[in-house]
Amino acid sequence: MKILSFIKQSSFGNSHPQEDFFAVSKNYPIFVVADGVSLNFDDDKNYPNHSGAGEAAKIFCETVILEAERRYKNFDESNLKDIFELGNKAVLEYNISQGRTKNTINYWDVDLFSATTSFLLIKDSKAYWWTLCDSGIALFNKNGKQLFISLNVWIMLEKFIPKNLKKITGKERFKMLHKDYRNAVDENGRPVGYGVVTGEEAAKYYLNCGEADLNVGDLIFVYTDGFENYFNLKEFKDLFNLWPDDISSQLENIIADRSKTELAKYGSEKTLIAISI
Repeated sequence: MKILSFIKQSSFGNSHPQEDFFAVSKNYPIFVVADGVSLNFDDDKNYPNHSGAGEAAKIFCETVILEAERRYKNFDESNLKDIFELGNKAVLEYNISQGRTKNTINYWDVDLFSATTSFLLIKDSKAYWWTLCDSGIALFNKNGKQLFISLNVWIMLEKFIPKNLKKITGKERFKMLHKDYRNAVDENGRPVGYGVVTGEEAAKYYLNCGEADLNVGDLIFVYTDGFENYFNLKEFKDLFNLWPDDISSQLENIIADRSKTELAKYGSEKTLIAISI
């Protein structure tokens, strides 16, 4: 098994702290990424120098790895939600410690710190994963055929948002999306919005879990928002099929080339863990 872990820092430099985080178990093939949801700039147009969202992503990943390691020897798919809920609870405790609860937030400059996430655990030639929001999982076989890729959560969200909300812009739209659609469920507990790790119990209803048999030569990617479009690039797929000794530097070059002209499509800060079976 070959493993590559990679974070591309934000193109905004030192003015924007790192909000992606990843963790890899030192004992088992367990991997998790999280992307702290961007905060708002203050009245002076400064971004928070210490990002609570980045800290939430870190706390979540470290908790998840610890809990997954504890369960690894007796692990089965039913453990995925248990591990997620413990990570989510750790973020709840962090939000409370920062004075951020449903009673104190305004869904704008004071809001719950949150993160997206994806997770992978490999055991007995099987992959077990979850995805939440726009962090994802992608699986390819040795011939480069795509076997699985996460759904685009924002396309799914479109069916829940009323048409008149699209006419509202700026601050009010942002607040409505967070207040009315983040981890929202109907009276039957069915998702009616989008889910992120906030510590709210309803986040678990948005968790997408799965499993797959693995074969020699398969490639699995665990990633945050910003990498999904790379899976369509021939040079990206060829790089991981060949897996050269300088794979990290070649990946840097591919990202740099795309970032020069297509930053909006290929994103700024992003994280990737690649595993070759």
